[in-house]
Amino acid sequence: MNRTRWRLGFMAILLGLAMGFPAAVRAAAPISKAAAKKAGFEQLWELPVGIGSHTGDSVAKLWQLGNNLIVLTRHGYMVCIRAQVGTIRWTIKIPGTADSISRPEPFATNQFMLLVSGHMLILDSRNGKIVHDKSLGMAPGTNPILKDNTILIGSLHDRMYAFSANWPPRQLWFQLDRNDSFVTDPLVVGENVVFGSRNGIIYARDLADGTGGWKRHVGGHLLASPAAANGVVYFPSMDSNVYAVDADTGLSPWITRLPGELEFSPLILNNHLLVPTGGVGLFSLSMKTGLKQWGPVRNGFCIVGRRGGEIYVATTNGTVAAVNLATGHVLKTMAYDAPSVFMRNSKTSDIFMASVNGEVEELRPLRRQ
Repeated sequence: MNRTRWRLGFMAILLGLAMGFPAAVRAAAPISKAAAKKAGFEQLWELPVGIGSHTGDSVAKLWQLGNNLIVLTRHGYMVCIRAQVGTIRWTIKIPGTADSISRPEPFATNQFMLLVSGHMLILDSRNGKIVHDKSLGMAPGTNPILKDNTILIGSLHDRMYAFSANWPPRQLWFQLDRNDSFVTDPLVVGENVVFGSRNGIIYARDLADGTGGWKRHVGGHLLASPAAANGVVYFPSMDSNVYAVDADTGLSPWITRLPGELEFSPLILNNHLLVPTGGVGLFSLSMKTGLKQWGPVRNGFCIVGRRGGEIYVATTNGTVAAVNLATGHVLKTMAYDAPSVFMRNSKTSDIFMASVNGEVEELRPLRRQ
């Protein structure tokens, strides 16, 4: 074992002890270095974060925050990893579980925001310490969205809220929809915020004061957060339709039906609207017409990296597929051996993943010869 590997292993033991767990037995990496190389990737680093099946905890979510990778466990432990070198920067226990903790949102210099069990927390990104803690008096249903000094938060009970971004936050306005909930992240398009309710109502309101705008009904529950480009918002609905909605008028230039359950958020890349459907796979739709351009990539549910005209798609049958973005053809696949969590990534070729038992790794495509 070389010195770097010994140091990383020792850090994992210390982390396990800090979490109150026995030191974890090193889990197998989701993709071994040899298997990655055979598939045309290199493993840049791998790191056990100090949990394992015997602890009763597991990795639940991965996010990128600046140059850091944030790992969240089911029991609410948050581990900050320096993304390009694979070393642990800090670890903290968040006062909640994974289901009650939102995605971290950059807030101010060296700070980020979390929603946890009805509280808004501001943390120092350098050490993970809580700087501010404010009870919101409601159960958040969405991630916090910060835009133009306004924080947007959907509630599980009746309302979409807008708060000021200064501390302590004050309520600016809210949209009431009785006996409904807001679980899809709002989007700011121009001067409007567009958001959908669980029961299938889409709203547009002025970001500054919540006035004006429009609302319309669609045929199914809205569970997946939408995507937007060029003034059009794309909502997957549980009635198996994708609705393209003009952010100014609420009118639909097109509606397209897809097989499977539309429970995953779409992604926009190079004029492709990439829509994963539960139980079927990944489709590409024309953003202009809604016509299917290709698909499905079977069982594809998440874009985890891209390079040039290739995208890397995680599938539920245990592979990462390299897919030609223009045609949808699968060029090659790479199998992973353990149940894993992936970080959504459409900006770089880096693939970040973690076995549920706590082995985190970064992969990158090898240079073509």
